[in-house]
Parts: sequence; structure tokens; C-alpha cells
Amino acid sequence: MIESKSTEWLVVVNPNAGTGKGKKDWNKISALLNEYGFQYTAVFTERKLHAIQMIPDHIKNGYRKIIVVGGDGTMNEVVNGIFSQNTAAPTEITLGMVSVGTGNDWGRTFNIPLDYKLAIEIIKKGKTINQDAGFVTYVNGSGSCSRYFANMAGLGFDGHVAKKTNAAKEKGRSNPIIYLGYLVSSLFDYKS
Repeated sequence: MIESKSTEWLVVVNPNAGTGKGKKDWNKISALLNEYGFQYTAVFTERKLHAIQMIPDHIKNGYRKIIVVGGDGTMNEVVNGIFSQNTAAPTEITLGMVSVGTGNDWGRTFNIPLDYKLAIEIIKKGKTINQDAGFVTYVNGSGSCSRYFANMAGLGFDGHVAKKTNAAKEKGRSNPIIYLGYLVSSLFDYKS
């Protein structure tokens, strides 16, 4: 039988989110979690796609409440980790977010403030909503891939901009201005 950790949160921290903001601000965020009385275990992602790999084991170990300290990419990996396991139904998982990424679309969609204290207060209140998720299979340079998504998925022009932006992130260049630059430059890549 799996021991339930019903009162304990798993906090998934991406230290590289927001060009290092996850690491830089972790002490401040953890102090707020402690101040608000959260019982939690923090785990840190070490590489791209790491959250997808670690989440199933933590769910198997009884975690049903997860806080993401990261951006949209980290949230996407956690969502994929939730859906890739079969220990608990995804509807049994509570997911919260403290946004430290550059885009933070998921947080904006649900009116989660960028202010860490306010975001943690929302999680502490325990107000939840059901979140739809989608599933897509696509082909890239490595072949056929499948991923879950929450909040949004893009293809065509949007996918083109995301591809350029993600390549820049992998080289350590990430901020909203870079995204805007790739958005504008991509307009010239596409012809009617």
C-alpha cells in the first residue's frame, strides 16, 4: 500500500527557469513557503525533461500536491509526468505554480500573480479548478513524438517562433525581449 502524503507538497524547482531566477530566488520562495506553514519536499530539475522523469516516482511515493517553481516549460514537463504515470488519476493531483519563467502564460491564464507571496497565498487558500489537458503526436527531426499540454499548444507560425526561442534558451539567452525579437523576425520568414 502506498503511504499518502496528503498534507505534504512536492515542490519542483527549475533552477534555470527565467535565466536562473529559479535558483536565485529559491531561498526567498522557500522562506515564504515556510512562513505560510507548508509541509514540503523540494526537488530540483537537473536537465531538460527531468521533471517528466521524476514526477511518476514521486506520485508513486504518495505525493498528490505539487507546486511548480518555474515557467511554462517546467509546468509542461510536470503535466507530462503526471499523465505518464498510472499510480493516481490526474484528477487526484493538485497543481500550483510560483512563476519564475520568462513567459508565464499558464500563470497569466489563471491570474496567478508574479509576486511570490501572493502566488503562495493563492495556493495556501486551496481554491482549485479543473484543468483540461490535450495530447498531440507530431514529427520532428528525431521522428514521431507525443506530448500532453495544458493551457496552450502552437503550430505553424507559433511553433516557428517557439522553436527559435527555445533554441536561444538552450544557449542561455532568454527574456521577453528575445521572444519579441523572434516574433518579429519570424514575420519575415513566412510568406503568403
